[in-house]
Amino acid sequence: MNNSPVISGKVFSGANKAAFFTQLSWVQAQCREKFGFIPFPGTLNLEIAQADIERLGNISDQEWKTLVPPDENFCSSRALPVWIGPVKGALIRPDDHVAIHGRHVMEIMAPVRLRDVLALKDGDKVEVRLSARTEDSAFRLISPLSLEAVIFDLDGTLIDSIEAYYRIVEIALERLGLPKVPRSKILKAAQNDSFQWEEILKAAPGKTLEETKTAAWKIIETVYPELFLKNVRPFSDTGAVLRLIHACGVRIGIVTSTPQKNITDKMKILDQAGVAGLVEVVISAGDAERKKPHPDPLILCCEKMGLQGEVCAYVGDTSIDMVAGKAAGMKTIGVLTGFDSHEDLLQKNPDCIIGSIFDLPRVLKLYG
Repeated sequence: MNNSPVISGKVFSGANKAAFFTQLSWVQAQCREKFGFIPFPGTLNLEIAQADIERLGNISDQEWKTLVPPDENFCSSRALPVWIGPVKGALIRPDDHVAIHGRHVMEIMAPVRLRDVLALKDGDKVEVRLSARTEDSAFRLISPLSLEAVIFDLDGTLIDSIEAYYRIVEIALERLGLPKVPRSKILKAAQNDSFQWEEILKAAPGKTLEETKTAAWKIIETVYPELFLKNVRPFSDTGAVLRLIHACGVRIGIVTSTPQKNITDKMKILDQAGVAGLVEVVISAGDAERKKPHPDPLILCCEKMGLQGEVCAYVGDTSIDMVAGKAAGMKTIGVLTGFDSHEDLLQKNPDCIIGSIFDLPRVLKLYG
């Protein structure tokens, strides 16, 4: 995917005639067969530069798929599989004699309304990746998952907060007059889904270890609002991916080890992507009797959604997330944007590991 050709274009409103075309039964049937989805009524119109027109012209005929009409009352169209952001689509090239907008305009079909999922408006510039024959090559060994809900961890999965956590601990050590420790030690202290100060602290001058731990927590409470809440953001793809999941009729939940007192602030961070309202259930630390790696928080989330674990997937960044998800009977998907490495996640045998949630739509059977 990363080596696939890219074209860019500017969004504009078209003639509103594509909805009729995309809802024709033969178009829908052939799109499902050839691209794996049924198109949403209408297309996204992109005005593209001459250089990109030439780039499209250089793609061999074998890469294009033809949508063949059932009779002469309709024109044929050629289409190419593409990705626009995290959404799978098809770029359409009608026969020249029936093209409405001219050669500088391309239309993209997708299973969802791209303007909504990608939060696009007229004049926005977008990139379209031409997947062609290499489409999804990195994911061919992963079986599609048929799901009713996707449940997410929060930190390191939906919001980019790991660096902030490291800095908060480092600041606490500095203010206590204690030496720096490798981040690997900080990571180890966070392994059990709650912070184990004993892994990195020694007693500060004039204090016992317990007094030092108490002082460390007080420092964190002081620096947390300034450092964490003002600097942490959702990952760049969080909004589009959650909107896509929701648009495809899959429900969304969150299970996090965040204390209840901090949930409101964390959800405000998530809503910078405009998607907090799409989350149906949020389970935080203390809501269940036992925390991860026990399955209790995930089971509670399922109960509140009226679902069984086998129709859900849990997406998280730590080995603990994978253990908890499996214990709850869920599919498990590890992401490499948080605390644990690929090797750490692999040891827990998740159903798949992805670089970030940008890749999530490619491993979930959301449509088609």
